[in-house]
Amino acid sequence: MENSFLKDAINRIVELATPFTLETRDGRQFCSANLREVRPEVPSPVRYSVDTLEALVKLIRTEGVGMAPLLYVRVDSARRVMVDSTYTGRDYAIYSRLPLYEAVSDVPGITTNQSMTQEQAVVELQSLYAVTDDRDYLLALLSRIDVNQGVSSVDNGISQEVSVRTGAVLKEQQTVQPIVHLQPYRTFLEVEQPASDFLLRLDKDGRPALYEADGGAWKLEAKRNIAAYLGEQLADLVERGSVVVMI
Repeated sequence: MENSFLKDAINRIVELATPFTLETRDGRQFCSANLREVRPEVPSPVRYSVDTLEALVKLIRTEGVGMAPLLYVRVDSARRVMVDSTYTGRDYAIYSRLPLYEAVSDVPGITTNQSMTQEQAVVELQSLYAVTDDRDYLLALLSRIDVNQGVSSVDNGISQEVSVRTGAVLKEQQTVQPIVHLQPYRTFLEVEQPASDFLLRLDKDGRPALYEADGGAWKLEAKRNIAAYLGEQLADLVERGSVVVMI
């Protein structure tokens, strides 16, 4: 009899020590352990991704403006634009935003800061760069370098003088232009591609390397071009106060 009473007492103590929830009249729930509020899970959409600015504009116009009273279109980088709602104001998530869309450019990247074979350099210059005078200069320079015979060069840290073969035995000394102004495809194709300076170096085997020489300024120019395009395509929504385009 005593053992049964002791067992019941222990079970009662264990039961009382087990955390439980309390619900108030307004529907809020609290846990008995330290009275921590139990917040319900608030559903949030998964960010939908596209690869063009045109598709992003269509999503905003056909669906996005109906999701929230205000949309923020942020140019995150030269290759990515993100769209989020303003604060939802919903219960338990007053200061949360809805992650709606993103546009990520699928333009192939260019090779920088490392040596390339002549073939790779020629292919990239012809396929990943817009036609400019300096692009044509590089193509002409590479076409005159005989990799099989080797290349001799004099490098003073500012410019290079490279010996290139013009025949079986004749050579000419040619100064390589150290800075070239090129316009590679590095952002969404709907906008103007930013041109920038590159430092050109040739190793002893005649392999070229391009190093970015503008301190990354092209990225800011690309973001401004994207923002200008979106501002123009969404002009009526921006004027109405439904969309904010920002960098």
